[in-house]
Amino acid sequence: NLDPPAIADAGKEKRRGVIYTIGPSYVCEGQIWAGTDDGVIQLTLDEGKTWSNVTPPEITAWSMVTHIEASHSDAGTAYAAVDRHRLDDLRAYLYRTRNFGKNWELISNGIPEGYFLNCVREDPLRKGLLYACTEKGVFVSFDDGDHWQPLQLNLPTTSVRDLVIH
Repeated sequence: NLDPPAIADAGKEKRRGVIYTIGPSYVCEGQIWAGTDDGVIQLTLDEGKTWSNVTPPEITAWSMVTHIEASHSDAGTAYAAVDRHRLDDLRAYLYRTRNFGKNWELISNGIPEGYFLNCVREDPLRKGLLYACTEKGVFVSFDDGDHWQPLQLNLPTTSVRDLVIH
C-alpha cells in the first residue's frame, strides 16, 4: 500500500504545522504565546530563546489554535480559541490558563454548538471582560469566561474573525 497515513491519525510527535497566532504579553516583557494550525500551544518567557509546549492534553491533531490572547493584567493568564471544524466538531473550545499553561480550563459555557471559535479578546481596561468571535456572531463574558451570552444586537448571523476593543 503506497498511500501515506492520514494526517489526522498522526500522534502529537508527528505533527507539522505553521504558527497561526502569536500573543505577546501586555504585562511581562519577554513572554510570548504561540499557537499552531495543528493544535500546539507554546510559551516562551525569555523572548524566544527557549520554548515550552503547554498544549492542553485534550487538544488533538487537526485542532487549529486560531487565537491566543495574553491577559492585559496578569502575567500567567492567557486565553486560547481552538477550532476543530476540520474534524467535524463544531463545538466552541475556549481555554484559559492562569499559571503559564501548566493547567487549562475549558471556558465555553453558554456558547452553543455550531459556533466554533475564531478569536478571543480581553478588554484592555476591564479585567474579566472577554469577547469571543465565532463563526456565527459575537459572545461576551463579564466573569472572565465562566459564562457567555450572545452580543448580537443588530448584527446579522455572520462569521466574525476578529474585533478591536477601544
